[in-house]
Amino acid sequence: MTGTSWFFIFIFAIPLVAFLIWLMKQDRRKGIWGIIIVIILVIGAIFASSRASRNAIENFELRKEEAQEKSTSSLTP
Repeated sequence: MTGTSWFFIFIFAIPLVAFLIWLMKQDRRKGIWGIIIVIILVIGAIFASSRASRNAIENFELRKEEAQEKSTSSLTP
């Protein structure tokens, strides 16, 4: 993960999840369902984010290799 991703997680995501869990606890009747839904959504978001980051890194490496091959082939006559 990049620094920007960590910044987002620590500054925005963790406080949001903590606030949502606190908010769900305030509802005594259905609070547990809200907490379960928030936890499921957080797990899904972490999975999607890690998969997207992995794909982005793979695409970056592939494009970098292609650019390097293109620049070396253009230099040789």
